[in-house]
Amino acid sequence: MRLHLGGHLNWYDAQRRTDVEVRLAERMPLLDLLHQLGVPRSEIIVAAVNGRAVPIEDAWVADGDRVDLYPPVGGG
Repeated sequence: MRLHLGGHLNWYDAQRRTDVEVRLAERMPLLDLLHQLGVPRSEIIVAAVNGRAVPIEDAWVADGDRVDLYPPVGGG
């Protein structure tokens, strides 16, 4: 699957990549994947699987999916 880490989320990848290829042996909950990758749930405000916004707590992902994650936006 292809994982896009938007905003500052790329800091959770050891190589600071915004796009990461992840091989999944089987379908799994998105929350489990985030835990495995060390990306805190609290840092994500928007998640999309294959172009559709999804509630993170209910989303499942599989090899071949495209997952986009975005943090809250701040500023003033």
